Amino acid sequence: MDGWRRELTDLGLTGYEARVYLALVNRSRYTAAQIARESGVPRQRVYDVLSGLTERGLVRALPGQVARFTAVDPASAIERLMATHRATFSHLEQTTARLVEALVPAWSQGRDETDPLDYVEVLRDREMLSERIEEIQAEAEREILAMAKLPYLTGTSESGIATIHRLNEAGGSVRCLYERDTMDHGEMLADIRRYAAAGEHARIAASVPMRMWIVDGSRVVMSLRDPVAESASTTNVFIEHPALAQCLAYAFEAIWDGAEPVT
Repeated sequence: MDGWRRELTDLGLTGYEARVYLALVNRSRYTAAQIARESGVPRQRVYDVLSGLTERGLVRALPGQVARFTAVDPASAIERLMATHRATFSHLEQTTARLVEALVPAWSQGRDETDPLDYVEVLRDREMLSERIEEIQAEAEREILAMAKLPYLTGTSESGIATIHRLNEAGGSVRCLYERDTMDHGEMLADIRRYAAAGEHARIAASVPMRMWIVDGSRVVMSLRDPVAESASTTNVFIEHPALAQCLAYAFEAIWDGAEPVT
C-alpha cells in the first residue's frame, strides 16, 4: 500500500487524498468516520479530503440519511489524474513553442553583438601574464615590438627564441627596447645576448614607460605600475585593438629612434 500511495502522490494526490482513496478502494462504501479510522487521516481533516476527491471525480457521495462515500473505479480515476497532467504538459508545450519562437531570433542577433570590453582582459598574476605572452608570441605572423622593464619576467626565454627564429625565417622581425637598468640584471643580460644571437634587434634606452609587447599591430600586452602607490606592483592587461596598438607603436618608434644599439 505504501508503494501505491507514493505512486498516487506522483500523479498529483496529496498524502491524505491517497490514503483515503486507497481505503475506499478496499470496500464498496464507507462513512466519513470509518474512512478516517481505516485510512489514518485525522477526522477533522477527512471531510475536506473527501470534498477534494469528489470535486476531482475520484470519489462519489452516496445518497442516504448517513453520508457514505465510494471510490470511482481505478481506471477512470487514474485516467482523470492523467488528463490533468496531459493538459499541463500541453500547456507547457505551447509555452515552450512560444518561448522558442520569441527567443531564438534574439539569441541569433545577440551572437553578432559584442560587449564593449570583450577586447580587454586583465591578467591577474605573473603566471597568467607569462602564458599570454607565450601565446601571442606563438601566434605572431609578422612583427613583435617589445619594451623590457624590471621586474624581469622569467620563464619566456625559450619560447621567445623559438619565435625569433620563426619570424626571421618568414621575413618578419622582433625588436625590443631594453631599459638601461636591465643591463645590471645578470639573468636578463644573458637572455638579451641569446635573443640577439637568435636574430632579435635590440636597443638600450635610458628608460621605457612600461613593460609591453605589440604583436602584428593589433594585440598588446602591457604592465602598468600603480601611479599612486609608487610600488613595483603592476596591473597586467591584454588588449586586442588595432588603433591602440598603432598609437603605442608610434611611441615605441619614437623611443627606438633615440636609443642605442646593444653592444
